[in-house]
Amino acid sequence: MARRSLITLAISVLSLFYSVCGQVISRGSCPTVLVQQDFNVDNYTGWWYEIERFPASFESGLKCNNAKYWLKQDGTIGVINSGIDIVTGEQTSIEGDAWVPDPNVPAKLKVKFRWWMPAGDYWVLKTDYDTYSVVYSCDDFIFGFIKMEYAWILSRDRTLNTGTLTDIKQDVEDRGIDISNFLFTDQTGCDAKDNILKYEPLDDDLSVIFT
Repeated sequence: MARRSLITLAISVLSLFYSVCGQVISRGSCPTVLVQQDFNVDNYTGWWYEIERFPASFESGLKCNNAKYWLKQDGTIGVINSGIDIVTGEQTSIEGDAWVPDPNVPAKLKVKFRWWMPAGDYWVLKTDYDTYSVVYSCDDFIFGFIKMEYAWILSRDRTLNTGTLTDIKQDVEDRGIDISNFLFTDQTGCDAKDNILKYEPLDDDLSVIFT
């Protein structure tokens, strides 16, 4: 009984903490989900725009969220995420690296943005490479009694066909993921692609130019 009470208290504290921080946290363990078969990193690189996402504190207060992925000479994947602060109108960005821990499951990537932070999961559940991508991450806490989830629906353009979006969310729900957590990402009033963060990878380095 004491252990059960302790677990209940811990869940309540974590739920309060992460709700304040703007994360999706809920009871139960992470679902077992299938990822994209025969994932091809080469085809995945390039620009992606965020259409919908689960709440995430590190994206709070941003619009026009987008990401760029490119292959680096050391075999890792360069990542840069950017968005526009809805209050100040200023652009913010963060650079990181992604890699595939297990070559047998290339759709299960790890991504890291700060040296002092642990790497996070970046699982590509489904993509056609040309139109959309669905990304998911989930961590278990307290022996699987509680979980914290992230999810993103991405598009090669700032908009995504309504029918395609509906089909994507149905597929996500069929995988045991609660789609009610998705939030719409504002991609209106954004500059054209060529006025967003510009850069050209130089070997393993990144040259960043703000226009």
